[in-house]
Amino acid sequence: MGLPAIDKRARLGYNKTAMATAKRQDELKNHPNVKGQVPPHSEEAEKALLGCMLIDENVPMELISLVRPSDFYYRANKLVYEAMSAIWNDNRPIDLVTVTQELDRMGVLAEAGGAQYVSELSNFLPTSANFRAHADIVKKDSQLRQLMEASNSILEKCYAGEDALSTLQYAEKAVSDVAENQGISALLPFDEAVNEAVADFDALLRDPLARRGLQTGFRGLDGLLGGLHGGDLVIIAARPGQGKTSIGMNIIQQVATAHLTGGEPSKTQDPKVCAIFSLEMPASQLAKRMIASVAKVDFSRLAKGELKGAEEWKRIAAARSALCRAKIFVDDTSLTTPMDILSKCRRLKREQKRLDLVMVDYLTLMSSGKKVENRQQDVSEISRTMKLAAKELDVPLLLLSQLSRGSEKEKRKPQMSDLRESGAIEQDADIIMFIYRPHAGEDDSPDKDTAEIIVAKHRNGPLGTVKMKWVGENVSFEDYDGDDAPPKRDENAEFHKGVATLSEVTDGDAPF
Repeated sequence: MGLPAIDKRARLGYNKTAMATAKRQDELKNHPNVKGQVPPHSEEAEKALLGCMLIDENVPMELISLVRPSDFYYRANKLVYEAMSAIWNDNRPIDLVTVTQELDRMGVLAEAGGAQYVSELSNFLPTSANFRAHADIVKKDSQLRQLMEASNSILEKCYAGEDALSTLQYAEKAVSDVAENQGISALLPFDEAVNEAVADFDALLRDPLARRGLQTGFRGLDGLLGGLHGGDLVIIAARPGQGKTSIGMNIIQQVATAHLTGGEPSKTQDPKVCAIFSLEMPASQLAKRMIASVAKVDFSRLAKGELKGAEEWKRIAAARSALCRAKIFVDDTSLTTPMDILSKCRRLKREQKRLDLVMVDYLTLMSSGKKVENRQQDVSEISRTMKLAAKELDVPLLLLSQLSRGSEKEKRKPQMSDLRESGAIEQDADIIMFIYRPHAGEDDSPDKDTAEIIVAKHRNGPLGTVKMKWVGENVSFEDYDGDDAPPKRDENAEFHKGVATLSEVTDGDAPF
């Protein structure tokens, strides 16, 4: 008895929908930014997609995790899809009756075209075989429309005369959001995560030096940290003159040139892309320091043009060749905010198709770019944004920082409280490392070149201290004597002996 009434509302609603669509298209034709064109859409693909969901009970299972209601151009189709999604979430069958009733319950039956329109959808295609192709069309058109909306909002900011730099940052984020928000993440079967974890364990059991993280090039440090991992905010802190810029540049150099073997590109390793943001030193000064480090040439003599013969010139030429083939990008803008860094890194990652490591030198010279009451709030905002940047870019981010004078005055090892405005930094950082050179400047001391890298925080691993050698002549760090020794085997090696992979251990060996 209710269906005739529904049909009456449906006919009225269908006409209203058609009129609204025509009105919207007329508005768009007069819009100066559209140039007389209707935004990309396919009425046929949208109808076909909805029709497939009505005639094949298996289609909704795949579509609802791929397509959003906002991906539909026509309001009626969007409402029908929302109704279908609600029905599916309630574990009810999707058909003409249930969809019509759900639209009526939502109070949008007339707006969606009513039972008549839903019936048209169910008869639109004879088969659901090509529903994935229809979904691709709907998603593609949706993405193009989102880009148009982003472009229009960017134009509005330009017309409003807002600050050029903030508008540029807004534009990059708007476009980036469109690119990143297309996919809907699905739940991952836990067995995949388990198998991946077992594969990692297996690699480590076979070779204790095998690490999944990005190698710093320092064996002792890599052994303790397990390499640097994407999304990690790594703080390297020290008093002035202790070598925080040097160790950061050493890591950058070793990561960026790891693909070069004997001066030639490796066939097994892709070049890593590294970015340096230097708020203290110009790019030319950084280049000179890195050349001295790679060439093993006295930096002070190099700066004065006092080289010892052709051999040193050969080493400099070799260093130049290697560094020129490395993918290292430098920004030495002095007034830089975290959002500037994130924006430039997004662009670099798009252009280079990857980004492996970022270094910022250093925190104390940065400003958040926001209105804050005090420096502590400013540092908190910087720290938080840098962590979010590392996570978004999925790269390790080295953030260099100054220590307060407490440890220097008291002649003790640095600790967390020595970090300037340490609260937020300590909370946001995944790894915090201190450089400690107790005998720096003591020319008569046999330990004047000994340095300690103190890992005071390691969110996903152990703490500890790594001894390193400071080579002042070429402003670099090296592995300390003794780090070259191969790792000791332990009882795990016996267990693994004779087993090809951990996956070969049978279910019968499990304790349950």
